[in-house]
Amino acid sequence: MYCRKTFEEMLDANSPVKPFSFHYDGKPCDLKEIPCTVETGEDGTRKMIYEPVPGIIRLTLEMTVWPDYPVIEYTPYLENISQKDSGIISEFSALDHEAEDPVAFGLQKLNDAVFYGNSRISVRYHLGSKANGADFLPQRRDLFARPGSNKLELQCEGAWCSTDYLPFFAVDNDPMNGIDLAIGWNGGWKFSVEKEVTNGQMGHGKKSRIRCGMKRAEFLLHPGEKVMQPGILLHFREGKSIRDGQNEFRRFMIAHHAPRNSRGELIKPPICFEVWGGLETDKQLQRIQVIHEKQLPYEEWWIDAGWMGSPGPCPHFLEKSEHSSDWYTRVGSWDFNTWAHPHGLKPVADAVHRAGMRLMVWFEALRVSSASRGAILKEHPEWLLGDHASAAEGKTVSYLLNIGIPEARQYLIDTICGIMEREGIDDYREDFNMDAWFCLSQGDEPGRIGITEMKYVEGFYLFWEELRKRFPDMYIDNCSGGGRRLDYKTASMAFPLCQSDFACYLPYEEECVQLENLYLDDWLPLHGTLNWGPDDPYHLVSGLGGGLGCKIWQFNGREPKPDHDYDLHRRLLEWGKQLRDIHLTGDVYPQTEAPENDWTKWNGQQIHDPRKNCGMVQIFRRKNSPDPDFRLKLSGLFPDAVYETEFFSGEKKQLSGRELASLTIHLDSPRSFQILRYKMIRSA
Repeated sequence: MYCRKTFEEMLDANSPVKPFSFHYDGKPCDLKEIPCTVETGEDGTRKMIYEPVPGIIRLTLEMTVWPDYPVIEYTPYLENISQKDSGIISEFSALDHEAEDPVAFGLQKLNDAVFYGNSRISVRYHLGSKANGADFLPQRRDLFARPGSNKLELQCEGAWCSTDYLPFFAVDNDPMNGIDLAIGWNGGWKFSVEKEVTNGQMGHGKKSRIRCGMKRAEFLLHPGEKVMQPGILLHFREGKSIRDGQNEFRRFMIAHHAPRNSRGELIKPPICFEVWGGLETDKQLQRIQVIHEKQLPYEEWWIDAGWMGSPGPCPHFLEKSEHSSDWYTRVGSWDFNTWAHPHGLKPVADAVHRAGMRLMVWFEALRVSSASRGAILKEHPEWLLGDHASAAEGKTVSYLLNIGIPEARQYLIDTICGIMEREGIDDYREDFNMDAWFCLSQGDEPGRIGITEMKYVEGFYLFWEELRKRFPDMYIDNCSGGGRRLDYKTASMAFPLCQSDFACYLPYEEECVQLENLYLDDWLPLHGTLNWGPDDPYHLVSGLGGGLGCKIWQFNGREPKPDHDYDLHRRLLEWGKQLRDIHLTGDVYPQTEAPENDWTKWNGQQIHDPRKNCGMVQIFRRKNSPDPDFRLKLSGLFPDAVYETEFFSGEKKQLSGRELASLTIHLDSPRSFQILRYKMIRSA
């Protein structure tokens, strides 16, 4: 079955079975006898170096075997070590792992000699982000040794890596054993699990096979050329329930794939106040003053799109205005919109810092609109991938800046860093409102399908790595059209504060955001969502649990009002920060099974920190929930210990662990919530 032992056997230098596979010049490459050299570093890193095509192709797995978690991850690199073009490499699977599945049920015996049994494996996966209410919902597919029921194939439709599905999966042997895996690739990937069928009539088959790789790649390598392939992360769940396994995966991601500052401290997704970039400087300064005077505990001032491009009004797309919102075609120009910001963003930055906040600014660095009048359109058209013919006809198109070209990448790094340094910008928000698939495909030469994507994806990771080196205390908000660029490699440098563009619209079903937070938490514990503010407490609390982008006074027509309840505003944010913090140290336990399948159910989760014996519960009586009472099912508590509890509604109680674990929450009306925090004050 899929376990660490069977995988590590493939990593033995003399193993005839390898964790990868590919075709060379149209034939499966024979990997049984290829030599392997292993180089091991003191930090747990390992290089496994193969020559699958002797004298021509070198394949290196750059690997980390984590000592503190049952996790192995690696990234393959292919290199042409000869003096001539290689043959064609195709069907490259960065992971190709076959295992014998345990018999689950239905043993049969034939003639006192032959045994048969049925086995089943379950594949768990999640929908990606498409800016709709189904974003991140969990899916499950059971596979059997029966034609039509024995295979699951998933892939990106384009090059946004988390639009159709999250690149995180689980293959469960049984409720207590399985393997979680993730693909590190900010481009087009594919994933499949297939059970063998050795007897279609009887439904027999003992083995299954997992494969992952690029969606589209068939290429030769030039002499000395080296390319990266999708990274693979494997978490072995052995002797643990699915919930315990997900919590262990969360802890691993926080420990090893989350951004840290120059002091090694975890960077928390902040509680942000968001304004439109086209909102004039003086009006932004007025809002900053209100936040400062009313002591609203925001940590970050977030300036969104509309601040760049030629002078002229750029209202928000929901704003009532005589002017159109042309932010989409401004992208590609690095000039300031001096109509809104005559002195750039520095006056706002100075006011933000005086108010005790940090400044985050929106960039869309990799898309270039042909209508933007940006200097790059004339200076370096050779760096732009896209429909040049349509642009020449006067049509507005979006180009992709090809940062797989080192010079283009350096230009972008210098441009972004220069703006941030001059304007006093602390943190970098990167949006990306195009699917790059057409552009990446267009850039390939004959016989080199996928090469443009390989170099672009590697260049993208290098771009972000360099930004973090230059600004080691900075975080990156990985927006990308709202959660469409989420993979385990980007999680090391960034987190999505706009995990889905679903909440860009108004009105929208906030109970879907509750589900986004609940299910994204299992794989990417650092994240956040947009929210339209505490005038509606249920609406705001539905978005709490991670970072937050509050849009209550985002643009013209949404100004602070004299009768606004600033005390409630402040209190909601303070509890929101506590929920955010406990999510980064605690384990998550949903309180309702599959709340998306029955909208009359309550919804909520417990977050429990077993090291500090404390936690919080966030629970919702949803708008269609008829029952005013809900009985909690809390985990990790000591029955005879005493816990001090405090409720958002104001009550404070001392309860035994037994009482707290099954406490009944009463809420008089639908569309209401309760938050409670607890801490053990006396052990049993």
